Amino acid sequence: MASALSAAEQAQLQRLRLAAAQRQFVLSRGCLRYLLSRYTSFPPASLSFVYGPRGKPALGPDQPDQGLAFNLSHSGPWLLIGVSVAPEIREIGVDIEVLRAVKHLPGLCRRYLTPTEAETVLAQGTPQADHQFLRYWTGKEACLKALGLGIANSMQTMELTLKSDGPASDPAPIAVATDSLQRPGQLYQWQPNGNCLAAIAVQSTPPWAALTFRLKQTTPVALAP
Repeated sequence: MASALSAAEQAQLQRLRLAAAQRQFVLSRGCLRYLLSRYTSFPPASLSFVYGPRGKPALGPDQPDQGLAFNLSHSGPWLLIGVSVAPEIREIGVDIEVLRAVKHLPGLCRRYLTPTEAETVLAQGTPQADHQFLRYWTGKEACLKALGLGIANSMQTMELTLKSDGPASDPAPIAVATDSLQRPGQLYQWQPNGNCLAAIAVQSTPPWAALTFRLKQTTPVALAP
């Protein structure tokens, strides 16, 4: 997959010191290129990208099919790529997080969650509190990525209403309330397996457009035979 990377990506790869980080970079960028190649019918290595102020990638102005919306996220061994060719979809954002113990949980709750969300998390025991925090995190990050915003000053501007019975195995809608962000879009969350959480946020026209999702789990070998 490394052969499909651009010169800029190859240079960025060389700046990474840890072998694990290099492998993750190659797989995430390579899988994205091979997957988008299937939608555009252009060779993976020929695709070029531009990046928003917060690093969100988009196909370059010289690339085909400008109506294509995509986003990616990785955590641990998992990579999530969301792609849409629907004309009513303007932007999407995705996030995936491995279920794990969260260090400095009270401080992170104060910094990134609303008071109501933080109270909900900290009222629970371990590991439920860690997983509840990650549910809020994945949903909020997906929304902010769809909007092209960063997390530092934006996470507390929205509040999620999570279902008490936990995430479903397929994308299920999550209510989003906000006091400053306009049209946070539609948010869906699910648990692909017992080890991670995933979320996708969609900016559509009209903003209430009915959505359907097709989930597919694959491997780098299957994407780049």
